Amino acid sequence: MPPTRTVIRPHARDNQLSPIPIDFDPETLGWVLDEGGRGNLMLQNELFNTMEDTWDRLRSNLNKIKKAVAKLPFNLQPWTEKGREPSAAALEKAAFVEHALHNQKAATWEGQHNFQATIYELLDAVARGISVLEIDWTIEHGKYVPAGTRRVPWTCLGFETPSHLQTFPHSNSSALRLFPDRDKSNPKQFEKYPHKFLVGVYRAKSGHIAETAQLRALAHLWLGRMLGWEWMTHKAELFGLPIRWATYDPAASQTQIDQVSDMLRNMGTAAWGAFPQGTDLQILNGSTPGVAGKSEPTERLMAIADRSCDLLFLGQTLTSEEGSSGSYALGNVHREVELDLYENYASYVIDVINNQLIPSMIELNWGNADELPFLEVELARPEKDQKMVERDKLLFQDMGLPVSKQWLYDRHKVPAPGPKEDLFQSPQASGLSSQVSSTPGAPISVSAPSGGTTSASSASANSPCSCHLPTAVAAASESTASFLARQAAGQIAFAAQLATTDLKTHDLVWSGGDCPECNPLNNTTYPANWTTPPPLHHNCDCEIMVQVQAR
Repeated sequence: MPPTRTVIRPHARDNQLSPIPIDFDPETLGWVLDEGGRGNLMLQNELFNTMEDTWDRLRSNLNKIKKAVAKLPFNLQPWTEKGREPSAAALEKAAFVEHALHNQKAATWEGQHNFQATIYELLDAVARGISVLEIDWTIEHGKYVPAGTRRVPWTCLGFETPSHLQTFPHSNSSALRLFPDRDKSNPKQFEKYPHKFLVGVYRAKSGHIAETAQLRALAHLWLGRMLGWEWMTHKAELFGLPIRWATYDPAASQTQIDQVSDMLRNMGTAAWGAFPQGTDLQILNGSTPGVAGKSEPTERLMAIADRSCDLLFLGQTLTSEEGSSGSYALGNVHREVELDLYENYASYVIDVINNQLIPSMIELNWGNADELPFLEVELARPEKDQKMVERDKLLFQDMGLPVSKQWLYDRHKVPAPGPKEDLFQSPQASGLSSQVSSTPGAPISVSAPSGGTTSASSASANSPCSCHLPTAVAAASESTASFLARQAAGQIAFAAQLATTDLKTHDLVWSGGDCPECNPLNNTTYPANWTTPPPLHHNCDCEIMVQVQAR
């Protein structure tokens, strides 16, 4: 079927009244959860809708995590092999996907979602376990682009029943199925509608997909909270109003007693009363019998439910509880726990986009799934980033441990610069020039990262490469210990190469010099032009090649 065709169309059944009874009790709740665990997603989500509509803390927490993740900077990266530059085709695909995703003009009044709203809707699976969206495709400038997405109603989602397992040979009772015509006897696999749906499944526990919803764990606490609210409201109705107290003469007649009782009753809606002479009337302030405050059982039920809701979705309570206090360090710990969960939620969204939406965009327009671009998310973690920088400085600068530049780029999420990009030069790196002596013929002393020095005599290097200023700058990314070890190994390897090479028929040729020091040695031979083998300076990657002499 063409991708521009709509699969799920609005139906009156999507808006029918909930089959869940209004008066909840533990038995009803258990029945709904059992039905949901068996695959009745529509009934289970009616319960979840009721929970979200009647629990302010739950709605606030879910909206908080959805908004926080949806507004994160999602950056699109072109596909490339590690350590290499992306191809022209990879850059073209990345530019197309980025433009299409960030320039959507979704018809929000028709229920369509743009890219940010799509992320918001996909995050509904964090609470409900499943979120399915249909992609609306359009054609712009000859290419398929997603105009937006629309939520698939729960009446169109479910699982295969035992009768389906007997009818269809490849049935799977654990796999999510689509019911586009709302007929539960006619399940469809999502593979039948390629490029049409985004299926998000957020697993909070192992087992059947229908049981992964985190709201299932809060359902009983929600019921206790609702009952506690009902009991507290009833108590306020009984004891929160001022008490009207009248003392009458024991010798009063029944007629007088009835008049006093009627007048007390009428004072509930009127601010006046007429009592027989001798009646002692008192108005007592309302009070709550028994314990009150945080130890009040009804308030405890609601507080326990709210706390559990915070722990489940935010991982902590310090950033959500009113009046909570603690040390600055404790606040940072709670915040880091919350950010860890945000990273998990963002990773789930990225997995859906990178493995479902972006491949569809590329396949529909290029006819293949090669060199797929991918999304990355940036989540500011100042505390974590600072600790990472301090650790890397200790290992790679102070201790001189060798490390790949590409690994550091990936670790700190810094894109490697291209060959023609204008590079930032830090003042600290520029200041290294003052530490290097550039007097011709004098020994060159370079400050090592650990604070020591290394010396090299210019007389021992009979070549143009004598480790001048650029060497000191390059040394910032290679420790002195690593350079000396490579230099010793290079001399041993060259001695072995020299012993096995017949210089009458073959030449030892310098190769790979792309720095100002070594470039003049390129394609020159031993011993006419040089006698010291590489490496001659920090980060030198030159090699000695054996070539047959030209006749």
